[in-house]
Amino acid sequence: MLIIGISGQTGAGKSTFANLLSLRGFGENLEVDAVGHELLADGQVRQSLVKAFGADILDTSGNVCRRSLGRRAFVNSATINTLNGIMHPAMKKMVAARIDAARKSGHSAIIVNAALLFSMGIDTLCNRLIYVQADPEVRLKRLVHYRNWTEESARERLFAQDKLPEGLEVILVNNDGDESALAASADRVAAELCREIAA
Repeated sequence: MLIIGISGQTGAGKSTFANLLSLRGFGENLEVDAVGHELLADGQVRQSLVKAFGADILDTSGNVCRRSLGRRAFVNSATINTLNGIMHPAMKKMVAARIDAARKSGHSAIIVNAALLFSMGIDTLCNRLIYVQADPEVRLKRLVHYRNWTEESARERLFAQDKLPEGLEVILVNNDGDESALAASADRVAAELCREIAA
């Protein structure tokens, strides 16, 4: 089975590109952020988060409140590392289970879309890697205009996610243009992946 890992920094268009490949027949676009949100309902994960950040991260129903967790977890590098130490291994395990389920169901491909694909080690689950990149000023404009972030907030996050690692075989996708240009890139990459599958 072809397991396509897609990453890129904020505003580069990795999720859009993942959706375009999914529409071209390369399976489910598995959003790793969504996996993390699902895991907040897992009893063991919830218990670990409460132990690390306190019971006031829970709402009146006993569920993890993402906003309250964020206020406690995104304070400094130490608290962020604590959060990542709890969430990332569980997220990687769930992604591996989703890949295995897709394989057992007879799917020929699945897309794993993650901002922290490399730092979480999820790239090791994939047999093809794609990195979507765009000029920082282009990404800044997208974050301000399409996500309604303030320019200050957008600038803070521009370089917060995975950079392109060295020494890995990666398909690079440049996304400085418009949606039609990205769609053309998706056609090109889809054709390349089809040739690999057929080989």
